Amino acid sequence: MTAHQRPEVLAQAVLDALNRAGGRGMNLVELVGETGFTKSQVKRGISVLRESLPGVKGSDAVYTWDPTDRVYRTFYLPAVAEIYEILRMRSEATRSSRILTGTIIPHARKSRSKQLRMLKRHYEFVVDEATDLLEPVE
Repeated sequence: MTAHQRPEVLAQAVLDALNRAGGRGMNLVELVGETGFTKSQVKRGISVLRESLPGVKGSDAVYTWDPTDRVYRTFYLPAVAEIYEILRMRSEATRSSRILTGTIIPHARKSRSKQLRMLKRHYEFVVDEATDLLEPVE
């Protein structure tokens, strides 16, 4: 096993293992054992799964992580898919908020660029709306 593998190779190995598991899914340790790759290689394969494989790229193929069972799946379960998407959107909203507060706002305060000021306003709006939409409903 070489230390470096192309992302497509890692993603294909992860996809094949998840397809073999079906609805049961697999946790990270099981994926490491099934693929023969290291933990970091499997995580890399998971992270590029949708973008790197021709059969998955641009398709409606489902890939989810179930926080309850702590397993990855390519099998569609509506409740799990919804939870997964909300978790992903929350993490992206948090990341965008950090970019906004750590980089864009400080630079926009000192910049005379209209583009940067408009980008700041746009980012603030998107982050605020995403945060409001993704708040848990009680």
